[in-house]
Amino acid sequence: MVRRLTRLTAVPVNLHGVDVRIMNEEQAQALNSLRIKGNIHIAWDNPEIDLTDHIRRMTQYVKPSKIVCYVLVGFNSTIEYRLRRLKELGVAPFVQPFRDYDNSRTPSAYERDLARWANKRQLFKTMDFASFSPRKGFRCSTYVTPQYNSKKTNHND
Repeated sequence: MVRRLTRLTAVPVNLHGVDVRIMNEEQAQALNSLRIKGNIHIAWDNPEIDLTDHIRRMTQYVKPSKIVCYVLVGFNSTIEYRLRRLKELGVAPFVQPFRDYDNSRTPSAYERDLARWANKRQLFKTMDFASFSPRKGFRCSTYVTPQYNSKKTNHND
């Protein structure tokens, strides 16, 4: 299938939802040889599965700047772990605060601020979350101070 797509690369391919967990070296090399429209999209929704090694292996063949990783926050997750790993690997995140099917859950201010910071690539690359100021007179360092952490130990990423 990949060889066939490689031969048909006159038209750029739009890839959403590449499963990095099952990607092998041959597939990563073939993926890199395709003409790709936009970015290659992967997802790291479940923080219980550490995809760091899988993404690192993928970035040996595909430039990290060509990869965007969807990150679900606010559902069974821990503060910023996945974002720190993506930043170390040079992969851009796209943070999506969790909403349930009937929209009875609204994202917290923390989740919205985290998404605002991480989804602006220039901010994500040049500053840490604690330095980000999403509103006048407020810094996200408030979320990571010991006082805040003692009140709320899990910020749901």
